[in-house]
Amino acid sequence: MTELIVGRVLSADDHPGSRAPSYLLRVDLGGRGEREAQMEPGDYAKDELVGALVVLSIDDEPIVLAARSHGGPRLVRPDADVEPGTIVA
Repeated sequence: MTELIVGRVLSADDHPGSRAPSYLLRVDLGGRGEREAQMEPGDYAKDELVGALVVLSIDDEPIVLAARSHGGPRLVRPDADVEPGTIVA
């Protein structure tokens, strides 16, 4: 079963060597440490992502969850402040 967890974005940079535009995020997962995850930028600016809470799948490679929309990806995230590392049920 896929494990989903809340993380806080520590940094967002252009993903070096990526074929399509993407960001490489450094995400704090609380007691699970920090991990890197890639995401399509869509309408998100790098500076607005820093400090944001996001939901990640952390099974193999961390994946930032986003809904596909005609306006580009829309991040799946908590609607209130929760601690990084919180499991999404």
